[in-house]
Amino acid sequence: MELIIGISILAVLLWGLIWCLQGDLVLGALGVVITGACLGHPFWKTDLGPVPVSLDRIALAGLLVAYLLQWRLGRTDPKPIGAADRWLFGLLLVGTASFLLTGFPPEKLGEGSALWRLVAGYLIPGILYWVARQAPMEHRRVRRVWAVLGGLGVYLALSGILERTGQWQWVWPPHIANPEVGLHFGRARGPMVHAVSFGLYLVVCWLAGGVWAFSRARFARLLFLTGVPFFVAALVFSYTRSVWLGAALAALVLIAVGLQGRLRIVALAALVGLGAAVALGNLDRLVAFQREGSAAETAQSVQMRGAFAYVSWKMFLDRPVFGFGFGRFPEAELPYLTDRQTDLPLESIRGYVHHNTFLSLLTETGLVGLGLFLGLLMAWAVAAWRLWRTWQAASWARAQGLLMLAVLALYLPQAMFHEMSYLPSDQALVFFLAGLTIGLYRTVARTCPQILPPANAR
Repeated sequence: MELIIGISILAVLLWGLIWCLQGDLVLGALGVVITGACLGHPFWKTDLGPVPVSLDRIALAGLLVAYLLQWRLGRTDPKPIGAADRWLFGLLLVGTASFLLTGFPPEKLGEGSALWRLVAGYLIPGILYWVARQAPMEHRRVRRVWAVLGGLGVYLALSGILERTGQWQWVWPPHIANPEVGLHFGRARGPMVHAVSFGLYLVVCWLAGGVWAFSRARFARLLFLTGVPFFVAALVFSYTRSVWLGAALAALVLIAVGLQGRLRIVALAALVGLGAAVALGNLDRLVAFQREGSAAETAQSVQMRGAFAYVSWKMFLDRPVFGFGFGRFPEAELPYLTDRQTDLPLESIRGYVHHNTFLSLLTETGLVGLGLFLGLLMAWAVAAWRLWRTWQAASWARAQGLLMLAVLALYLPQAMFHEMSYLPSDQALVFFLAGLTIGLYRTVARTCPQILPPANAR
């Protein structure tokens, strides 16, 4: 038995070394993202001293080894540093410095701690961004990413429907059926055991699956359209308003940017009309509706956003430039909860993490950190737009630019209503797709220099 185990370990190491030398870094980075979302610490976790170890962390270590080996052997594709990279490096530098200079002991590695947020919410997504950006770009790699995400979307849609209908015997991984694991039990929450993450992944995967299907033959398009009702049902079953809003904005971007002529006008009118009918006719139900808690609890979550905004504004006025330090909001907010100059229920947010990424960065890292984050998002959007508008580029490359614009439209409402550094799998997916887009943008710029502004064309 010991001999069999030894041979198996040796075989895994050998195949791992072969992949590290010749494997596809883009698919490897995507594998890390999907492993973190579907088979992360709720699925399996152990502690190696003070460091938590899970399957996605092991996969990340393998990806880093592969990247370093292929970089040393000259098999990566280094690209010039651009605006998006500078914004990202600045954000990571400011966030790290803010954390280190505000007295947080580095041994605090527990989930939800400041160090965990910094590493899992920004540094690891930054690594995935860089690996995807520096990998060689070709149509097969990009289309494989779309296909894999499309397949994941099918699984998530079916999983969400099975959850909501109580078919737990068909749900996998089994931790989805455990009400004590994760949050939002009762909604469609998938292997991420979080309805927001489930919704974001579902929409991104369906967008990617649509791009893949419409770049293939008619049968693939028909297959995609057949699955739309299942996707819509799973999306509704997430019972998450920010996801619904993000999906609507993503659809708006696809129609406004991707379509032309009368078709765009008709589609925009239909989307706006449908959205207005749903919102105006069901405003009260959208504010307070039954999900895993009571309708009153759902309405309270809306009221808490006002309290978070008020407290964040007061904190910003006291420390506008550098903030209170990365990760300091949960304790720095406490003195502001006694403010009696407002009727907002400030005490309702005591013990809660921030529910807005932008305001969280503003209070913790000031205008400097928030400015860097906004600059990063804008740089990603500009690169995606220029990629889409480069008519000389291949259709598959332009499609990635359009996909990234839709993903950013989906991401913005999530960042406005949630602190995304507490959802590292979501950050990892968005940063990975951004790295893929920026890498492709820089690759296309070599043959189409007009894609870059004059200052960077040299």
